[in-house]
Amino acid sequence: MSIVRYIKSLLVSTALLVSQYAAAQRVLTLEEARKLAVTRNNNLKAAEEKIGAARAQKAIAGAKDKPTVDGSVTGFYFSSPLNKLLPEYGVSPMVSASQPIYAGGKIRLGKAAAGKGVEIAEEQKALTTAEVLLATESAYWQVVAAKEKIRLAEQFARQLDGLYRELNNAYTAGLTYKNDLLQVKVQQNDNQLNVIRANDAWVLSKLNLAQITGLGDSTEFVLPDSVLGEFSNETLHRSMAEIAADRPEIKILQKSLEAEKIQEKLLKADFRPTIGLSAGGLAGFGKQGINLGNPSSNAFAAYYGMLQVSMPILDWGQRKQKIRQQQHNITAQQYQLQETKEKISLEVQQAYLQLNESAKRIELSGASLEQAEENLRLSNDRLKAGTITGQDVLEAQTIWQQANSNIIDAKTAYRISEANLYKTLGMTRF
Repeated sequence: MSIVRYIKSLLVSTALLVSQYAAAQRVLTLEEARKLAVTRNNNLKAAEEKIGAARAQKAIAGAKDKPTVDGSVTGFYFSSPLNKLLPEYGVSPMVSASQPIYAGGKIRLGKAAAGKGVEIAEEQKALTTAEVLLATESAYWQVVAAKEKIRLAEQFARQLDGLYRELNNAYTAGLTYKNDLLQVKVQQNDNQLNVIRANDAWVLSKLNLAQITGLGDSTEFVLPDSVLGEFSNETLHRSMAEIAADRPEIKILQKSLEAEKIQEKLLKADFRPTIGLSAGGLAGFGKQGINLGNPSSNAFAAYYGMLQVSMPILDWGQRKQKIRQQQHNITAQQYQLQETKEKISLEVQQAYLQLNESAKRIELSGASLEQAEENLRLSNDRLKAGTITGQDVLEAQTIWQQANSNIIDAKTAYRISEANLYKTLGMTRF
C-alpha cells in the first residue's frame, strides 16, 4: 500500500470514529471550562489544603493561652536493699496542670502571626486561581484554533482536488503539461500530512485542556466556539492603585511584610520575663510503707503548686542580633514589594501592547485574506480562460491557505492576550 493510500485510509477511519462518538461527547463552553478548572484543578486543590493547614496552625496558636492538663501512671518495683526504705512495688498515678500567666506578649503575637499565615495562604490560592484560569482560557482557544486548522486543511484539500481534476482533464486533452499535474499531486500529499498534524495538535490540545480542568485523560468533549468571529477594539483601563489592590502577588508580599514585622515583635518579646503557674496531684498504691506518716497504710495522696518566673540575663548579644537580622529582612521585603509593583506596572503596559498588536494583526491578516481570496478567484477565472498555468493557481491557493492560517493564529492570539490582560489587571471574568 502506498503512503498516499495509507494516509487516505487513516483519514477515513478517523472521520468514522469522530462521527460515532460525536453524539456522546459533551459540549464544553468556556464558562464551564473555567468552573471545572476552579473546582477540579490539582494545583487549586493543593492550595486549598495549604489553607487548611494554615487554619490548623492558627487553632494551635489560639490554644497557647489555655491551661494544659497532663496525666500519667507509673508502675514501680524496687529490690533489696531499696525495698527496705521504699515500697517494694506499687503504682503511682499523677495529674498536672499548667497555665501561662505572662509570656511577654508572645502568645498574642503568635496568634497574629498564625492569622497572617491563613491570609497569605488564601491569597496564594487567589494567585493560583488567576494562573489556572489564564491557562484554561489559553488551552481552550488553542483547542478551538486546532479545530479551525483542521477545517482549513480539509477545505484546502477540496480546492486541490478540484484543481487536480481540471488539470487532469486538460492534460488528457493535451492542453497542459504533466508537470503542472505532478505539482498539484505533491501539494495534495503535503496537505494530507498537514491534516494528520492538525488532528494530532487538536488531540494534544484537548488533552492539555482536560488536564487543566480536571477531566483527566478524557477528550470526549467538543467546543462550541470559533475564533473566526468579530473582535472588539475596546480595551480596559485601570489605575495602578486599583490593580495593586486586586493583584494577589501584591497582597501576598504586603501580608508577608506584616508577618515579618510581627516576627520582629516576637524577637523583642524575648527580653521580657515569662510567668507560669503549675499544679499537680499524685497518689501511690503499693506494698507497705508508702505513707511515711502511717507506715501501716498502703496508699498515699499529695498535691503541689509552683510559680515560675523566667528572666533573660546574659546571652552575649544574641537576641539583639536576631532583632537586627529581622529588621534587615523587613527592609529587604519592602524593596521586594516595590520591585514587584514596578514589574507589574511594566507587565500591564506589555499586556496592553500585546493586545493592541493582536488587534492590528487581525486587521492586517483580514486585509491579506481579502486580497488572497480575490487573487484566487481571478486565478481560477484565468485558468478557465487558458491565460495562466495550473502552477499559478496552485500558488494562489497556497497564498489563500496561508492567509487563512494567519488570521486563525491572529484571532487566537487576541483571545489569549485578552485573557492575559484581565489577569494582569487583577480582574476575573469568572
